[in-house]
Amino acid sequence: MRALHNKHQTLTLSDVAAEPIRRSGEVKVQVHYASLNPTDTDIARGDLDLFLWLYRSRSLVRTGLEFSGTVMEGTARFAKGAKVFGYTHLMKGPKTHQDIISIPEDYIANIPEGMSFAQAAAFPLGAQTSLVALRDVAGLTKEKSVLILGASGGLGVYAIQIAKALQLSVTAVAGPSGQKIMTDLGADQVIDYRQTPLEKIEGTFDAVLDLSARYRFNEIRHLLTTNGVFVPADPMKNLSTIAGNVFRHKKAGFLMVEHGNHSLLTELAGWITDGSLQVGPYTEFDFDDFEAAFASLGEQGRIGRTVLRLR
Repeated sequence: MRALHNKHQTLTLSDVAAEPIRRSGEVKVQVHYASLNPTDTDIARGDLDLFLWLYRSRSLVRTGLEFSGTVMEGTARFAKGAKVFGYTHLMKGPKTHQDIISIPEDYIANIPEGMSFAQAAAFPLGAQTSLVALRDVAGLTKEKSVLILGASGGLGVYAIQIAKALQLSVTAVAGPSGQKIMTDLGADQVIDYRQTPLEKIEGTFDAVLDLSARYRFNEIRHLLTTNGVFVPADPMKNLSTIAGNVFRHKKAGFLMVEHGNHSLLTELAGWITDGSLQVGPYTEFDFDDFEAAFASLGEQGRIGRTVLRLR
């Protein structure tokens, strides 16, 4: 069985002797595709070693959050042979950069008809996080407005579509290479941040969703309506602001989707089936080319998701 080991901030693709043991409430899955995310880069560099230690994560396979594959050993909910996709825990439990994983059945869902394994691996984290950010954290309802920063990236390509499915007014911001994809996905207005920097964006919004993880509350508060909500993809940069919400009308939301949710992923899969949502763009690499895949995450103007083909 192949696995991507992370030891002393070095990634190595190697063979391991034993398959993971399936525990109660888990399914064992043959992984076909797994995603790459900025969090994987942070883990590989050692930036999250403290959090991994606090969560008592001791596995050498530390990278890989999303996956798609075929059930090898199932449960009443997911029979052997079922095609599934999901999103494992950010810090603890199994990671997906290995041929076989054993994962809680509550973290996964069935792949909808017509979705490929590659598409399914590019889907769960971005779609589920975007839905939670817009509907639960920002509390947006029909005809409210949202400004999405980093809208052509791995989360943004889903945030735009989900915002439109929720009947929101969407203004999307990205670089010049992202303008067409943002329009194609349904944004009502698109902005090139090179032409219109943050301080020159006109109007105010019921929510600002920062998927670039670059900004702090004080940098965007002028863009919020009186009771607007700022939702940063990296809440750790805004913890003091979040703690002070009680003293302000304008709020900073805490967005932390730690793992897949069967109910939400099943709901989103239904949106794929009925055409409300489409799989965003993605770039595919072979598992053996993991170094090139990781390097691609740092490319400026990168569009959509990145996935590794394991099988």
